[in-house]
Amino acid sequence: MTIRLDFQDAYRQQFEAEVVDLRPLPAGAVVVLDRSCFYPASGGQLHDLGQLDGVAVTEVTVEQGVVLHRLAAASPFVVGDRVAGQIDWARRYDQMQQHSGQHLLSQLIHRLYGHETVAVHFGSEESTLDLDCSELSPAALAEIEEAANQLACQALAIRSYFVDEPAAAALPLRRPPQVTGLIRIVEIEGYDYSACGGTHVHTTAELTPLKLIRQERRRGQSRLTFLSGLRAWRDYAEKHRLLAAAASLFNTELAAVPAAVQRLQLQQQLLVAQSQLLQEQLLVRRAAELTAQAVPVGSWAVVEFLSDEDSPETLKELAAHIRQSPQTVGLLVSTANGRLTALFARSDDLQLHMGELLRAVLALFGGRGGGRPELAQGGGVDVSAAAELLVQARQLLAQRAG
Repeated sequence: MTIRLDFQDAYRQQFEAEVVDLRPLPAGAVVVLDRSCFYPASGGQLHDLGQLDGVAVTEVTVEQGVVLHRLAAASPFVVGDRVAGQIDWARRYDQMQQHSGQHLLSQLIHRLYGHETVAVHFGSEESTLDLDCSELSPAALAEIEEAANQLACQALAIRSYFVDEPAAAALPLRRPPQVTGLIRIVEIEGYDYSACGGTHVHTTAELTPLKLIRQERRRGQSRLTFLSGLRAWRDYAEKHRLLAAAASLFNTELAAVPAAVQRLQLQQQLLVAQSQLLQEQLLVRRAAELTAQAVPVGSWAVVEFLSDEDSPETLKELAAHIRQSPQTVGLLVSTANGRLTALFARSDDLQLHMGELLRAVLALFGGRGGGRPELAQGGGVDVSAAAELLVQARQLLAQRAG
């Protein structure tokens, strides 16, 4: 068993201990100490990082009460050595703030709305708690957030202690304990009692501000993403910086930014609509010009078009307009972005099958494609063969014209 110094004092950052076991690994090693203040991953809380005599500790786990410290390099220690441990305090304190914040939020949500917390996760950037409900209303989320911050400002003491099973049964625990024997209780002074092995701050004052930032539905449950303490403050500072930058761009006050963005969106929508109208008018004109230059093949008018800049989407739009002319076939090819796209189309009054024609042409060049009788598309041909592809298409078309 490892003596858990983190249980005794979550604020302890340094310690000395004796190496009692070593387990070499292909990359690094696992060290067991007689005592440790490194927190092992448990209950959704991330494990501590830090160093043992300057060697980085990259992972901490626990097996049957034994804390395992995984090193980033081969162990320079032997059993019996005394080593100095140093935890990454910024990471530890952040996790303490998130974990204590979750306890406060879970109890508050239960008291206000009767919803139970069914799962929690404390990430390196965001933390989440899952509730046994499908969704909370925006008004409920606002009420929870305000009440949580008001409670936090009361600086309620947070303390941990061990009790036996009968004593635990007498406490108003939010959830029944998952362990037997001695049970560690984390209490928010007279407000919340939880069986928990995590690290926690001294008072709720260290949790401010508390911020709910997102709600998601997940398999019939509601997942709340929240930030607590310094993490929430940093989030606020960054968002304030971004809002101030946006206000500066609009040369307006912070509060006027949403209205300015809305005006900009309306202007953009108008410009997009105007641009689409102009593009459509241009396509109609281009299609008319191409149709006017069509060459006769039998009784058909054949439009040939080779472009090195028009996209496949533009070819489709041109083809749609070209098809409006009677007895007309369009053979359109684009080599935009170094990729050949062939699109064959015909007016509805013709009996030609464009998919069959396109497959026959592309097969001559090792390409593939197909489509409907009136419209077909394909590719897989080197762009250098674009002009020859049109020549072959015209010849096959002439054969079919008889």
